[in-house]
Amino acid sequence: MDRPNEFTNSTLQFALMRQKNRCASCGTPILALGNLGRAQHEFGEAAHGHHVRHVKWGGTNALDNCVILCTSCHYNSHEGGNYRWGTVQGTPQDFPHYNG
Repeated sequence: MDRPNEFTNSTLQFALMRQKNRCASCGTPILALGNLGRAQHEFGEAAHGHHVRHVKWGGTNALDNCVILCTSCHYNSHEGGNYRWGTVQGTPQDFPHYNG
């Protein structure tokens, strides 16, 4: 069963299409979600869904709160991997490739 703070597969796919198959932060091409795209990624990284506004700060699992990031950018968006206790709240403007 999915955790309540996870995006659906369709939300992830729509977010990637909205971003024209690029990381929302660095713009590196992403051809597939998760580990499937590692072989085609310029730096061999996976792609992850990220909440623009984290669930603990009132963010939802809706498409407008979802961006696709490569592993490095996802790690950086969580204050160097501080996924659980991070305090940074994002906005779409933080992700220059949010709309492709």
